[in-house]
Amino acid sequence: MDNFDQKLGPDFLKNLSGETISPLSVVIHEDIYESSSKRPKTTSKVWDVFEKLPAQQGDSKAICKLCRRIYTAKTTSGTSHLRRHIEACLKRGNHDLDQRSTEACFKPVNRDANRHTVSQGTLIDATTPLKSYKLDVDEIRRAIAMMIIVDAQPFRVVEDTGFRHVLNVACPEFPLLSRKAIKRDIISIYVRERENIRELLGACPGRICLTSSTWKSNCDDHYNCVTAHFIDHEWRLQKRILRFKLIPPPYDSLSIADEIGLCMVQWNIEHKVFSVTLENLSSDDCVADILKTRLDAKKYHPFKGVFFNMSCSTRILNLIVQAGFNLIIDIIGKLRLGIKYVQQSPHRKKNFYIIAKTLNLDTQKKLCLDSPSRWNSTYNMIEVALCYKNAFLYLAEQDKNFIHKLSEDEWEKVSVSYKFLKVIFEVACIFFRNRQPTSNLYFKALWKVHRRLSDMVRGPENFMTRMVKEMQSKFNQYWSEYNLILSCAAILDPRYKIKFVEYCYTKLYGSGAQQYVSASVNTLYGLFHDYMQNSACPSHTATLSVLTTKISNDKDDNDGFEDYETFQSARFQTQVEKSQLDLYLDEPSHDLNSEIDVLEYWTLCSLRYPELSRMARDVLTIPVSTIASDNAFDIGPQVISTDRSSLKSKMIQALVCLQDWMLASDKTSSMESRTEDDSSSSSDGDDDY
Repeated sequence: MDNFDQKLGPDFLKNLSGETISPLSVVIHEDIYESSSKRPKTTSKVWDVFEKLPAQQGDSKAICKLCRRIYTAKTTSGTSHLRRHIEACLKRGNHDLDQRSTEACFKPVNRDANRHTVSQGTLIDATTPLKSYKLDVDEIRRAIAMMIIVDAQPFRVVEDTGFRHVLNVACPEFPLLSRKAIKRDIISIYVRERENIRELLGACPGRICLTSSTWKSNCDDHYNCVTAHFIDHEWRLQKRILRFKLIPPPYDSLSIADEIGLCMVQWNIEHKVFSVTLENLSSDDCVADILKTRLDAKKYHPFKGVFFNMSCSTRILNLIVQAGFNLIIDIIGKLRLGIKYVQQSPHRKKNFYIIAKTLNLDTQKKLCLDSPSRWNSTYNMIEVALCYKNAFLYLAEQDKNFIHKLSEDEWEKVSVSYKFLKVIFEVACIFFRNRQPTSNLYFKALWKVHRRLSDMVRGPENFMTRMVKEMQSKFNQYWSEYNLILSCAAILDPRYKIKFVEYCYTKLYGSGAQQYVSASVNTLYGLFHDYMQNSACPSHTATLSVLTTKISNDKDDNDGFEDYETFQSARFQTQVEKSQLDLYLDEPSHDLNSEIDVLEYWTLCSLRYPELSRMARDVLTIPVSTIASDNAFDIGPQVISTDRSSLKSKMIQALVCLQDWMLASDKTSSMESRTEDDSSSSSDGDDDY
């Protein structure tokens, strides 16, 4: 038996767990909480709501019949605290009570006033019904399961002494749970919620874009994570993990392609898939080719599948950052030790900031140590350290024990590296701090990285030049393959359109920019043509053309102005035959630096440009990263936690998917899961999970 159980005693626990809640009847009048010296104190009316429990080691307790909370019932403690609890308890449990009813319950009344009973289903003041407390075991079990899912808690938490004590105090009647029982609850929730996600995907108005990424367990098992990205009826960008499956070796292109293909079939979304974004690995091209060939055979791709294959931009950015840090890794180590030296002693820390203020340095930002596995923390550490450069130099002169001094040359290298990485850090923040990272954001951001690499290569030689050239070669390969998709998405941003794309290409390629601009425009028009052909409703421009012809045919040809009629009709016909894409591109662009929700913009344009808005919705959905925002700055592979790595693969998939679904919906209380009570065993059993 648990320590808390031993302390409370078996008789006490039996009394709590075996208690049956019965309807209450409370008579309220002016001396409801008053006890007379002429009668025993236990005749106070609070005992209509409270019940005394058997004394344990001389400590008297009382339990509230409404909410089952336990309070002290010593004779020396009086009943005032019990009276206050009754008032609070009734208010808490009966939100339908208005202020008048509450005051009627708890204010003394005349002796001759009519008495009111408080019971289940009766009235307090003959008008307001009073609800009574009812234990819902299933609801509590669902809440516990959701806590374990969302907070990534181990199953054994339900058997921990502290957790059971909390449940016993809060709800003595609730039966003990085993880890096996909570596992079954979670699987039941997963099965039910999976059907809800299937309905959500089937009902989404546009196409679905997929991302595929690889996770590793601490046992070096490989898991393939497939996530669906789509825009719902309210034009909100959504994502849901569909599959988190263990991949048996060998981890080759065919295995990954088979997993993604099987996922599409199982979720019945083959005909809706618009693009697949893969990790930036050498085998990804083979995976994309296999999937594209299979879907091409079924003619599911619009415009020959030009937009089908995308690669993760975060991988290439992290690769550049890692290469930059490796050049100054020894200097970063010395800087880390120097900061640690200052922070280890409160006296040193105080003196350090006094020195900084004396040197007129800004001390609002405080020194911080980094987490080497997250490069943004290392970047922030360097940024703050550069602000305190002079303070570190002064400290090295005054404190002989400070042996982690950086030379001027080392400080210069840190400064150059920081300036180089600043652009990449800002770009990464745009990607992962945006509430809805639609694909229109990436062209401008990645163009900045391209421009920065080019400027560094063309600039004066320094210790970073060789590394930058290597990174530029890798980035150029990524850019050459995917700038077409990125530029098309940028054109569908009302701030950018064709002129901005043309400007960016000109800065990179000079006189050769026009071929890139033409490729983007032609691709966009080709895709729009496919959407027009598949449209269920006629184009607005086509309606105008018919109307023009009808008016022209009704005119009299003998009035002497037939040449003008022909001239006017030809000019007007040219205008109305402009497509929705033409009209959109002809509109003036919005201010380049204005804050625009591009999805809201296309929501408002959906009536004016119905087919174009459908196309924009699908193109803007394309994800350019396979990594979740929480892991965006991690250096290295995505790793499953130790607790979850020890579970069976089916359970890992259920936990990962459910956590993603719950956090995405932000409505954990709406989950529906009804499970059988199973608390007879605390072992894992031999089930499939």
